Amino acid sequence: MKMAKASEKDIDAAGNLMSLLLQIDRGDYPCLDEDADVPDWFDEDNFEHLRAFYDAVKSTLDKAPGYPGRVIGGMCYVIMYDKNKIVDPDSDTLDLHPNIVKALAAASTQEGAK
Repeated sequence: MKMAKASEKDIDAAGNLMSLLLQIDRGDYPCLDEDADVPDWFDEDNFEHLRAFYDAVKSTLDKAPGYPGRVIGGMCYVIMYDKNKIVDPDSDTLDLHPNIVKALAAASTQEGAK
């Protein structure tokens, strides 16, 4: 499967979204501006807090429209897709698939023989 490559702007917007989600997960008030004067905690029953969360998420979407598809989709449906054989299926970390490692080693050997 092919998919549009995520741009630097896409990656930055995704990083901002990840930060917002981590803040919510910790119970913190969602904010992308480190210097902003905001409450210490997030009240999910408070409309103003929910609106601030929505506005912050929306700002990431406005920064790079379509980025979730390129960043999340690219990772989930291209890089991690087992039939593409990009990532080692037996590793708990993002290691290259053994076929790629072998091909790179063979190419390196051929380069050295020249």
